[in-house]
Amino acid sequence: MSNYVLAIDIGTTNVKIALFDIEGNQILVHREKCVNTGHNGSEMIDPSIWWNSLIKTIAKIPADKRQNIRALSISGQGPTIIPVSTKGNFSKKAITWLDNSHISEISKITEEKKDPQLAAVIAKLIWLDKRIEEPHYLLQPADYICYQLSGKIVNMTFDCEGYIPWNVVDLKRFNLSEKFIIPELAPTGSIIGNLTKSVAKKLDLPEETIVVSGAPDFAAALVGTGTVKAGYLCDRGGTSQGVTLCSSRRIEANGVMTTPYFVKGHWKLSGIMKTSGKAIDWFCSNVADCVVEKMKASLSQTNRPSNIIFLPYLSGERSPHWNPDARGVFFGLTLDADKNHMLLSILEGIAFSIADIVNRMEASGCEISKIRTTGGQATNEILNQIKSDVLNKKIELPHVYESELLGTAIFAISALKNKDIIEMSSKLVKISKIYTPDNSKHKKYLELFKIYRNLYTYNIDSFTKIAKIQKHS
Repeated sequence: MSNYVLAIDIGTTNVKIALFDIEGNQILVHREKCVNTGHNGSEMIDPSIWWNSLIKTIAKIPADKRQNIRALSISGQGPTIIPVSTKGNFSKKAITWLDNSHISEISKITEEKKDPQLAAVIAKLIWLDKRIEEPHYLLQPADYICYQLSGKIVNMTFDCEGYIPWNVVDLKRFNLSEKFIIPELAPTGSIIGNLTKSVAKKLDLPEETIVVSGAPDFAAALVGTGTVKAGYLCDRGGTSQGVTLCSSRRIEANGVMTTPYFVKGHWKLSGIMKTSGKAIDWFCSNVADCVVEKMKASLSQTNRPSNIIFLPYLSGERSPHWNPDARGVFFGLTLDADKNHMLLSILEGIAFSIADIVNRMEASGCEISKIRTTGGQATNEILNQIKSDVLNKKIELPHVYESELLGTAIFAISALKNKDIIEMSSKLVKISKIYTPDNSKHKKYLELFKIYRNLYTYNIDSFTKIAKIQKHS
């Protein structure tokens, strides 16, 4: 009987698990939908929802395979704040990265920190500080699941700046250090311990199953796509979008975050967009009552470009604008437009948002030799081709399209084999398909991309005004 590792990913809308053998071959994958309770800009969730969803997904694994799981690791979305008291109590809901209701101070903090994402986290902690009385540990979703499995409160991430959304220096600077404690670091790939006896029994897993430290989902996706060499760029698309480049040089690009890479001597340039994939769900659920999978045939027969421009800023935007007041726009609608054209324009808008980041990277001197796509969007062949046409670059699809799961499995495999994570990533990641750009379509998309960028610039004041009206209505 084969030995297996279990990869767990706590996403924004789904909890996902995948079983891999020791050679990195995916055996099965399961997911469970999470219910988000947010409303009116507040995206807060009871973390027990993630735990209960995980229990359901693990129960789907055949019993004979469950009994041969030797190790597991966990990745998760963020930056999401889960406060847990020093007594181990979860008295507050998790404040997810989507939340916009606690950022009244974000502009002032951004001026000081020059890091909009960190500013948003600090703003939420300032809000939370006024609502709790005793000291609390700061966990993220993966850390929370680790605590449930092993009983240990740790901070799971790479031992490198830029992979955790808070630090002691900033907590002290904003007078938050008395209320909030950063748990002990458990470096990615290190062994935390075994499952607790009660959890092993509840999940029907071996008590000797090893819990291996994971990482934020974006970092797991980098490992799972083999984005561990200079010039490699990972395009990770799900509810949100993350574009991350591995660079051998420290380069600053407008609207893009630059931090150390977990590959020694390299730098990470990251652009993160807020509601790219979410825009697809929004349109199909709230507007057109459609299913993307069932529309693929009609979409493939619809002329491209759609000649409708969509700005995917349905909940503000992070990179490259860092503007919580940005709003979604359909531009260029005519009487000929139907739901196919509008959905196609959303896919094109996602590609334009990626191009906006990539162009800024290249204009700043970055070299991009490979682009690898991953996440839920990677199954959409039309979107993959649109990305290739807009960027005028080849798009590579790894054999495991949800690469955060493969990356998380690699953490566990590396621990079992006592091998370097980077070495195992380069060995185990394989490319299953390559999308090649259509030059004629690229020329047309170039014209539309200029309008896309101008639309945001020309409407900044209008975004601020409409956001103010919406907040007070």
